[in-house]
Amino acid sequence: MTRAWWILPLVLAPFVGQCLGQQADVTTHTISLPTTKVLHAPAPGRIALTNSFPAAIALSPDGRYAALLNDGYGTQETVATQSISVLDLKTNQLSDFPDKRFGEEVHQSYYIGLVFGSDGKHLYASVGSITDPSGQKPGNTGNGIAVYSFIDGKVAAERFIAIEPQPLAAGKSIPSGLQKATPAAGAIPYPAGLALIPGANGADKLLVANNLSDSVVLVNAADGKVLQHFDLSTSDLVPSSYPYTVATTRDGRRAWCSLWNGSRVAELDLTSGQVVRWIKLKEPESPVAPGSHPTAMLLSPDGKLLYVALSNADLVAAVSTDSGQPTAFLNTTVRNQEYMGTTPLALAQSRDGKRLFVADASANAVAVFDVSNSKASGAVAALGFIPTDWYPSALAVTGDDLLIATAKGQGTGPNAMPGKTSWELRHHDHAYIATLLHGSIARVNIPLAMGKIEDFTQAVERDNLLHSPPGAVQFSGGKNPIKHVIYVIKENRTYDQVLGDLGVGNGDSSLTLYGSAITPNEHKLALQFGVLDNFYDSGEVSGDGHVWSTAAITSDYNEKDWQIAYRGKERTYDFQGTVADEFPLDRNLPDVDDPGTGFLWDDLAQHGVTYRDYGEFVNAVWCNKPRKAASPKQGTPSPLETPCPQTELHKGDTLPPNVGAPHAGASPWPWAVPLFNGVKPTKAVLRDHFDPLYPDFNTDYPDQLRADEFLNEFGAFVRARQANEDARLQLPAFVLLYLPDDHTGGTRPDHPRPAASVADNDLALGRVVDAVSHSPYWNDTAIFILEDDAQNGGDHVDAHRSIAFVVSKYSQGSPVSPYVEHRFYTTVNVIRTMEVLLGLPPMNLNDAYAPLMGQLFSGAGNQPPFNADYQNLRDGLIYEINKSNAPGASASNKMDFSRPDAADAAKLNEVLWRDEKGKQPAPAPQHNVFPGGD
Repeated sequence: MTRAWWILPLVLAPFVGQCLGQQADVTTHTISLPTTKVLHAPAPGRIALTNSFPAAIALSPDGRYAALLNDGYGTQETVATQSISVLDLKTNQLSDFPDKRFGEEVHQSYYIGLVFGSDGKHLYASVGSITDPSGQKPGNTGNGIAVYSFIDGKVAAERFIAIEPQPLAAGKSIPSGLQKATPAAGAIPYPAGLALIPGANGADKLLVANNLSDSVVLVNAADGKVLQHFDLSTSDLVPSSYPYTVATTRDGRRAWCSLWNGSRVAELDLTSGQVVRWIKLKEPESPVAPGSHPTAMLLSPDGKLLYVALSNADLVAAVSTDSGQPTAFLNTTVRNQEYMGTTPLALAQSRDGKRLFVADASANAVAVFDVSNSKASGAVAALGFIPTDWYPSALAVTGDDLLIATAKGQGTGPNAMPGKTSWELRHHDHAYIATLLHGSIARVNIPLAMGKIEDFTQAVERDNLLHSPPGAVQFSGGKNPIKHVIYVIKENRTYDQVLGDLGVGNGDSSLTLYGSAITPNEHKLALQFGVLDNFYDSGEVSGDGHVWSTAAITSDYNEKDWQIAYRGKERTYDFQGTVADEFPLDRNLPDVDDPGTGFLWDDLAQHGVTYRDYGEFVNAVWCNKPRKAASPKQGTPSPLETPCPQTELHKGDTLPPNVGAPHAGASPWPWAVPLFNGVKPTKAVLRDHFDPLYPDFNTDYPDQLRADEFLNEFGAFVRARQANEDARLQLPAFVLLYLPDDHTGGTRPDHPRPAASVADNDLALGRVVDAVSHSPYWNDTAIFILEDDAQNGGDHVDAHRSIAFVVSKYSQGSPVSPYVEHRFYTTVNVIRTMEVLLGLPPMNLNDAYAPLMGQLFSGAGNQPPFNADYQNLRDGLIYEINKSNAPGASASNKMDFSRPDAADAAKLNEVLWRDEKGKQPAPAPQHNVFPGGD
């Protein structure tokens, strides 16, 4: 079906070109990334910034132009609008064409696929929608293919090919998170990768991988008629295989589709409409283990080999198109790299077919392989690597040049005040972190690059810290006394928001919202145990932040989807163990969001180290009082609800016996405190290792109650140690503790004030540290505390800069003479330091080479116990509620607080600023990471 569309007035926003092939004479500078890696910028052949997350590159048939599909959040320059960019390969100038149908608050998104028509006069782009899948409302497209005219390098909207909901086979069902949006007996298609099959007289066909309906369709590009339909579901739940992209033979008779979550490629007969073969590629033994993530595909020039990037396995499979069997696996790990995690996700081949180029997204490099011997077998090592900007996402070869697009360019960079998106302009708010992430495009001459491949490879090794000594954790007594690590994860605050008024360290008090009066315990912790004023969260938002905080890496699925989920809820909230409100673990399916290198709990379990989880990657079964539906932004309510005799507690009601330690058994909270009936783990190795009385995210559930429950168990651990009981009854070696309420629930009337939530969180943290430091465990325990992300809060250094604390008896400094640590550290440094203290090996390429936070344990070992500050309990701040006329009350009432970041972060932060600062304008954050000390 073809749907007519009006021609939109697209804005031409050219970016400045920089270089071609050889690097211009510019000064190289070092950029520290929140992943712990560094970039030496500019990267070889770098031309320009692009709009956010260029996911695909398409070359025009005449070889004059390269088009880029920018399907990320959208940058400040495009007013948070997705776009197609066009690189003129003759002049090396890049022009950008934002499409108003893909703005910040619309109901569709570009997704992965972009191809030119055979006439060179048209571009086809994949479009997905889950908020209006059939395009029923004015201005919405629904799912399908956006068709653009392409004349002299200029892009203009022409029409839209709708792809209707796909039929479900008998016995198949769709996940609960998609049911409301999906018509009966159908599945949302959500087109992803595309392939063009040229036809006579311009009668082109399009082969479309439907990512959320586990299907592929062959459609007529002229009228949208479906010519063939292929069911590629691998489970009774649709989606489960997640078709990613397609490749076809020149004659248009055979095709292949990569199954992102199926660890397979499906071979298709386009003439008969049959699936003729399933090609398994590094399928894991356990059905719930992370899959190999087949993504990009490329046919060799002679058609004998199909190259398939396995993004979760650090491999590219070379598959015989005759036998359907892999003949070789190209290893994408960097030379001297001992641990996995390169994330290969894009492919390109030289004109002569002798070189294969692979984008190693997590290594910020392109791997180069010699594939001139088509009979090569077994494991094949790379010839070398070419350094890139942050997270290479798409590749193409034009003549003797390699085009390299990266998703995150050189990081967040500086931003102006106010920001430029529609929300920021209306509310004079500063820039949202996602709109600061530009992509980039580079053009590298292949012969010149191969002549410098050894130097380039050494640069990639250097930038990945492969030869940088990580340092050591050296205690004054020599031997490591730490036997226990407590890891506390909080939510979404920047350094300046909390510690900008500390008086020592690099803070800006003008940006401080929750200073010493609201967070006295965090201020005391910093002054007693060390001020980390150069610490950065690795994640941008909670969707990727919780994965970074527990895995020290993300999956390619996570990186390609979180920006789309956060800009308009056009992907479901597929994070922290749930996918479209389903639990893959319960369905005996792999979690498509999981990185192949695993999580901390996997590392602990594999090496026999005891552990217990409180609230992270678990879901509370909340009592069934109706909860607010999801906003058109980042999240959906939990599907876990159950009938309960009582659904919530009101002031004066008797608290459950496991909580209420400071409260004499009666609820002092003036708002309704939700109740839950147990907790469900989302990962197999968390079974039997979590507290069923400790809930996950819910900002109406006070952190005091979370602290009560943890301290109840901790008290039992203390008694067991004092009685010299079995070690299994004592404190586990690793404890993960989630305290989320500093996220706040906005200014909803009759709910906790933002300052109350932050103060509650601060006191809960102080109580935990107080109890541990006054216990027999103080001698052998280290406590690490961080935020999962910094999420758009004002900070005068960088949008990723956040608060962190490392607390132990062996910390340097004192309240009288605070120790200030200026070294550059990130979430990954914390994870690696915890691993070393517990004798664990690293998990992946990131934590394996991250510098240790050794100086924070170099004290004399005489740090006194910490005494929590209870002032906000005594003065009642933690019990304060919002009044009906609170700033932003109406906007907050419309927000969804069912999950981290379900409420729009930009809007929430503007509400929080107004709540604390009134009409005072926010100063402009500078967003410049500084390298810090040695």
